[in-house]
Amino acid sequence: MEKLSDHNLIIAVDDLHPEKEWGMSSDQSVKYMRQLYDDYGCKFTFFCPSNYHKKYPLNKFKDWVSYWVDQEWVELAAHGNYHQCDNPSAYGECEFFEIKTEDEGQKRIDDCMSMWSDAGYVPKGWRNPGWLINHLLVPVISANFEWVAAHENDMHNYKTKKYVGADGIHQSGGVKLWNGNFMFQSHIAGDHNDNCWTEQNYIHFKSVLEYLCKNYNIGFKTISEL
Repeated sequence: MEKLSDHNLIIAVDDLHPEKEWGMSSDQSVKYMRQLYDDYGCKFTFFCPSNYHKKYPLNKFKDWVSYWVDQEWVELAAHGNYHQCDNPSAYGECEFFEIKTEDEGQKRIDDCMSMWSDAGYVPKGWRNPGWLINHLLVPVISANFEWVAAHENDMHNYKTKKYVGADGIHQSGGVKLWNGNFMFQSHIAGDHNDNCWTEQNYIHFKSVLEYLCKNYNIGFKTISEL
């Protein structure tokens, strides 16, 4: 059967940090992803807070950062500083939605990027924690990153490259193309996330890959490789 067309496929994974079950190389979720790389050539863009919940500052875990930087199937990207809010009852985990001024946002980004730099790596891309942002901070993000990965409902006008996607690795149908790319979203862990790398989602996503690879010429890429 002649394949329909050529498309890139991107897999994004949110919230990785150096905690067991949240992004260690020995975690089962990571083993599932590594297996997809071995079997299909899948690549992954990992979105990592620079100091998750103020407990995992990346500059204190340089070996963890270095390990992932060295993996040819992985790209690291920024995902906020704390991924945590001072008022979680009002803002949940939407760190950059809670921040109210551009100056405060720039200070938070400066802290974030300083921590990344101290850890030995400077990410090119960004995703808003909780996928929301105060519109006043859009210029700050645009000025500091080469690209932004956003939800399809994010209507902000970033002055940088914007890649959109909302399909989860757990979805059974309705997968869409976004500017010619298949972009799948996932979380490394979290009880409130239904797109985590569980055994069930791993098996399901393999079937999705089988279908897509059978019907399309698929190129697996990280977001910066687009």
